[in-house]
Amino acid sequence: MRRGAALLVVIAAVLAAAPSASAQPAGGGPALWRPWHPVISVGGGWVGRASLGTVRAETRATGLGTLTPSAFPLFTADSTLDAGPRAELALAVPVTRTLLVEVLGTAARPTLSTAISRDAEGAPATTVTEDIDDYSVGARVLYDVPRLAFGGRARPYLLAGGAYVRQLHEDQVLVETGQAWTAGAGLRLWLAGARQGRSFGATTELAWQWRTGGITFTDGARGAPSLSLRLFAGL
Repeated sequence: MRRGAALLVVIAAVLAAAPSASAQPAGGGPALWRPWHPVISVGGGWVGRASLGTVRAETRATGLGTLTPSAFPLFTADSTLDAGPRAELALAVPVTRTLLVEVLGTAARPTLSTAISRDAEGAPATTVTEDIDDYSVGARVLYDVPRLAFGGRARPYLLAGGAYVRQLHEDQVLVETGQAWTAGAGLRLWLAGARQGRSFGATTELAWQWRTGGITFTDGARGAPSLSLRLFAGL
């Protein structure tokens, strides 16, 4: 995932070299979208560590005088999906000047770590790892907050959506599928063409995602934060 980290550095450099947000776009006023003109964005992000649950392996020995002997613990396994970078590609269509519908695809290769401890035979604790291919594709709704424009070229937005998740284990044989739900906020900076014709700029967003299904060892949703940086072009 070194390429993903390098992509984040490139986008950050573009943001640093951007013209001052106080420079007003042609025509004055806050930046607005052109309805039904697609917007393509590409970039990368960072997804935080997610707990996949703790499992206690047990066995039951034959007991005299009882049909349900007490459980005997063998070991405990605690699994997590480690934090790491991901690549992102999105296509959005503005429905109005402030509301967009977006299709977002992501690809990542996080590490699944399982810490084994409390072995009944006294074996030392150990951690087993494997790389996971993690893909998602889904739809989101983005709402640019019209009253919070900064200098005409920067504006915050809110986001929410869901996605289909597909995960492959390291041997590329076992496949797990699930769902992801996301909510968060971001900031969009127009670098060119904020109010006329085609546009170009950068976005950064901070979100929280909940996942169900997929690779997990317990029931229920598990959450993790995510940070994204992308360049966009309005056509």
